[in-house]
This record gives sequence, structure tokens and C-alpha cells, in this order.
Amino acid sequence: MNIFDYLKRKKQANETNKDNQTSKSASSKPVIYKIVLDKEKQAEILNEKIEEFFPNSGHWYSNCFRKEKKVSYSNLPCHLRDNEWLGELLYKNLLKDGILIPRSIATEFLTNSERFNELRHNHELEIVKWQINYMKNGGEGWLLPKGYDELSLIFSPNTVEVFRSGVVKTLSAIGMDRVVIEEGIEKNADIFREVYLETGFRNEFDSTVDRFRGLKPADEGHKENWLKAKRYEYYCEHKNSVDKYGTPHPDMQISPEEAEELYATLYKQNEARKEEIENLRANPHNNIIYKPINADEMDK
Repeated sequence: MNIFDYLKRKKQANETNKDNQTSKSASSKPVIYKIVLDKEKQAEILNEKIEEFFPNSGHWYSNCFRKEKKVSYSNLPCHLRDNEWLGELLYKNLLKDGILIPRSIATEFLTNSERFNELRHNHELEIVKWQINYMKNGGEGWLLPKGYDELSLIFSPNTVEVFRSGVVKTLSAIGMDRVVIEEGIEKNADIFREVYLETGFRNEFDSTVDRFRGLKPADEGHKENWLKAKRYEYYCEHKNSVDKYGTPHPDMQISPEEAEELYATLYKQNEARKEEIENLRANPHNNIIYKPINADEMDK
């Protein structure tokens, strides 16, 4: 290396060090916040900020089962009724925008804000709706009610109760309010209730395995009576929530006399179908049909 190369490299090294020093100095400069002390201005800023406080989606993650105290949006669903925690999150959001409003002011504001309570309530309902859709579409990791296992939605006749109780148990476990869970369930009952009522009937009286073996389709009158009885039972079990938040199906409001007559007829239909299924299963080799069943046929 000659003297000219040495001097050139030294100059480049000095320039690089100078740039690094400048960058380091710039990054170490303290952040200057806009301190807002005027109460009217505080209210104006906070009213704007709460409109964008909650996420658009009710999506949440399994870390919420741990109810971590760290103030971040990933932990929001398990702290929705903790105003101190929410006030801290609001305070941090303001700091990100370069605005300094005391924590106590931010917390007091959201505690007393009717609009914030409305937005929180709407977000809670979005979480319930998201949970229902997540479970219905095969999502995993939700909590099963006592007495049931992972195969219950495939084999149990009580699938609607397994599903509904799963929503309640799962969201209760992350700290959500039970009342708002009930509201969200009934406001979104059209997403799951009829689907899982019909699934329950198929599990008990019209399973894919038995149809594959040669079982004839269930009688439509039997199916309709079974569904009618299950709707009535669902209403008896969840009457308060259905009346307050949902829309009762006509079958839910039959009279005690009508219910008695329904169950008398249904008992005979159930027993006849069970006998048919038992006879089929007792002689499986004589009834197996190797031709796949058309999906449209299963819906009949």
C-alpha cells in the first residue's frame, strides 16, 4: 500500500466515523412532546383519539388466556373492563403522536365518557362474533364445556349446546364480561344455532357412516319435530338472553300443551329410527354400499 492509498482510506474512515457520530447524536436527542394542559383542548384530543382506540376486528390470540398485565394491544381483549389499564394504553397512544396529557386525565376521561363505553361495548360484541365464526370455521384452542371432548361436535346430538357453551367458557376465561358474551351470542345466533341443531340431528339419526352402510334418509317429519323440540329446549335454557338480545323462533314459543303433544309424537319417531339404525349396525356386512353418497343427498 502506498502513501496515497493510506491517506485515502484514512479520510474515508474519518468521514464514516463522523456520519456515525452525527446519526448517534441525532437519535439520542430527547423527544419533545406537545404538552396539553388546557382542559377544553384535552377533551377535544381525547374525543378524537378514542374513535380510533379499538381495533376494527374482534380477533384475539391465546396469550389472552394468561391475562398478561403488559400494556399492549395484544392484551387488550383480557383488560376491556380495567379502566386503569385502558387509561395507560390511551396515554401511550397519545405519546406516540407526540402529545402529553397526564395519565390520570386520560383515565378519568375514558371512565366518564359515554362514547368510550359505547365503543368498548361494540368492540366486545365484535370479539364474540369473531369467536363464533372462528369456532364454526374449524378454529382450534377453544375450551370445551365439562363432560364433552373434541369429538363432541361430530358425534353428540347436543352440538348446539356444546358450541354455545364453548363460546361462553372460552371468552369468560380471558376475562370478558358474561353479560356481553350472552348478548353477542344471541345477536349472532343466526350464524351457528340452526347449523348446529341440524348437525345434532345428523349425529344421532342420520350419520354419514350409517348412510354409507345403506341407511335410508331420515323421515322429514321426524327431523322437523326433532328440530322443533330442540329449538324449544334451547329457548327454555336461554330464555332471558333470547328475549333480551335475540329473535325467538316460532318453535320456541309453543305452549306447554303443544310441547307435550310434540314430545309424545317425537318419542315414537325416535324409537322407530333407533331400531332401524340398530338393525343396520347389527348386520353391517349385508348393508354396506360402496358408492359414495352425494353431498346434496345428505342435505335431504
